[in-house]
Amino acid sequence: MPETAPTLLFVDDDPDVRKTAELLFRRAGYAYLEAASPVTALSLLATTPVDLVLLDLNFSKSQTSGKEGLDGLADMLRHDPSLSVIVVTGHSGLQIAVQALRAGARDFVMKPWNNERLLATVEATLASRRTDTLAPTRPPALIGLSEPMRRIMAAMDRCATLTIPVLFSGETGTGKSLAATVLHHQSRRSSLSVVECATLSPEDLDDTPNRTLILENIDRLPDKIIPALLSYLHRAPRSNSRVISTSARPRAEIGLDRGLMYALSTMDIALVPLRERVEDIVPLAEHFILATCQLHGFHPRTLSPEARASLQAEAWSDNVHALKHVIERAIILSDHPALTPADLHLHDRPGAAADAPRGNLAQSEKSLIEEALNRHNFNVSAAAAELGLTRPSLYRRMAKHGL
Repeated sequence: MPETAPTLLFVDDDPDVRKTAELLFRRAGYAYLEAASPVTALSLLATTPVDLVLLDLNFSKSQTSGKEGLDGLADMLRHDPSLSVIVVTGHSGLQIAVQALRAGARDFVMKPWNNERLLATVEATLASRRTDTLAPTRPPALIGLSEPMRRIMAAMDRCATLTIPVLFSGETGTGKSLAATVLHHQSRRSSLSVVECATLSPEDLDDTPNRTLILENIDRLPDKIIPALLSYLHRAPRSNSRVISTSARPRAEIGLDRGLMYALSTMDIALVPLRERVEDIVPLAEHFILATCQLHGFHPRTLSPEARASLQAEAWSDNVHALKHVIERAIILSDHPALTPADLHLHDRPGAAADAPRGNLAQSEKSLIEEALNRHNFNVSAAAAELGLTRPSLYRRMAKHGL
């Protein structure tokens, strides 16, 4: 334990559960606070420094939806986006716990908890929080060693410090917004504004000096704002400001006035679909694994050789966004230190039907689980052993498939 004991805030409406938690955490050397509701917890957080919150998900009698806890989680993270929260759930089940992770919780614990596991989860989350606090903030970066990505990065390097307007075009999910942000950081301009073109107003086109203005989805630009934008594009270089635009359409199909397109895209950089840079898939997946594990305080994971091959065999019609979704879900739902093809659930994801021709899909995971459970008369321990899973991992898969 560190010299100054971390402060835990335990939020649960059951006084017996709070007393049990208090005895456990005080014995372990933690400073302990408690609240019977998220509202009371928020009041405490407004006045008292807290290192970690443990939050129950249900507070009204007969409630099992987890909505009260999820709403409380959202309020707490609005109050302090860096706050570490572990959700504690019993009746709500695993699906709600996974939903809480996606909403920003660091981890979850099932009731009735095992004391050793609960303490280990708390310490791991606190350790992750300390690491996050000490780690310097890094600027965003593009990831990829393929020839197409090398060409894109070289083009960005050539215009990084200039004031010329740049257009990033490419399919949905290829990373246009990220590329625009990276180019801003390469320029060392002091301020950044990002505006969705459908809502662009004259107020967004003020003469702030030394600024990057990113215009998202330039093909949605309203006609009425075009004169003001043209005027701004002529003025911006004088104040060392620059406009960067993005579009999911190729430059020739954006459909704006030709003169405006010339003014917006002195440099036109087309981002390449993931299916055309297969060698970047595994480095991207490993980046998302590391980021997800750090965010939630999970132990580091790797990709098995079979999982690597499965990822590279996909067509990825939704590009990098889809790959990130697959990896995040696999990390949350799997207990394997090395992710397997079954952990990736590639056949279950949105857009999988469009990508299916790239390979033969294995028998659905739901069917495999059902068959194993039926063979063992729904003995979860026996079915998990047959499937090569831990009991918690099998429970998560059962919850996901409604079994």
